[in-house]
Amino acid sequence: MHAIGIDMSKRSFHAAFDDTTVRQFPNTEEGVIEFIALLTPGTTVGIEATGAYHLLFCVRVTQQDFLVRVINPLESHRVIQAQSLRKVKTDRTDALAVRQAVLLGLGYPFTDTTDIIALKTLVVERQGLVALQAQLRGRQEAHAAKEAAAGLLHDSTTPVLKALRKEIRLIEAKFARYQPGTQALLRSIPGVGVLTAAALVAFVGNIKRFSTPEKLVAYIGLDVRVHQSGTSIHGKGFITKRGNVFLRHVLWNAAFIARQHNPELGAYHRKKLSEGKHYFSVMCAVERKLIHLVFAVWTRGTPYVPRG
Repeated sequence: MHAIGIDMSKRSFHAAFDDTTVRQFPNTEEGVIEFIALLTPGTTVGIEATGAYHLLFCVRVTQQDFLVRVINPLESHRVIQAQSLRKVKTDRTDALAVRQAVLLGLGYPFTDTTDIIALKTLVVERQGLVALQAQLRGRQEAHAAKEAAAGLLHDSTTPVLKALRKEIRLIEAKFARYQPGTQALLRSIPGVGVLTAAALVAFVGNIKRFSTPEKLVAYIGLDVRVHQSGTSIHGKGFITKRGNVFLRHVLWNAAFIARQHNPELGAYHRKKLSEGKHYFSVMCAVERKLIHLVFAVWTRGTPYVPRG
């Protein structure tokens, strides 16, 4: 397999074509086209996840039928550590490390379509507006306390909050433009609302890339990390938290609602509490079970049907 490693930044990217050859290209439409012209059939391109700056590159390269594997920065960092005891970190060494990570089979295929990227952008924008709304509500309460002491004051927070609520509703209405059938299917599960369904479609993408529900759980970062040596297991098992933080938070809220409205998850929640488990551990278990339901409904393609 011929592999190329990419170290991406805002304005440029470095490409490691082999163990010694590293070239720099502008992170623009023209720069990506210049890079694609150098590719040969069967090439696999590896790139670190960079938030937004790698998206143009990934979309254009996959549109030309080349496989792009997205590498977790933690994985490429381990490759660098394994190759040298020196703490050397440059664009060149990062590109070479990403290439090595691809040769080791690390990362996952980039499968986002333009629709998925658009939906993901909407979900993230809504998240930012909701956080800003919470901040402004705190300022509104402080303003009310000052008015109580000093009399009527100029209020600039209330009209801004009104505009924010309107914008949030507008964004939520736009969710339905993208894979509405899949979102409706997921909303058949008690606890999975408009935001949760949109976030799942946006951040999970193609459910077929997960062969088991456990792999979906691990992708979200809810799998349990256990330290084991020989036949001994030391300490508690904590969740890895290496998946998508936002998706994990959204599913936590969904699990909280689901345990109240889904008899199956409610019974499971009570059972775990009766076993003396900590509340946080119980809710994580409920969240994992909800993900199993999501996986079953999504892969089966039929709405959720309560058991019994």
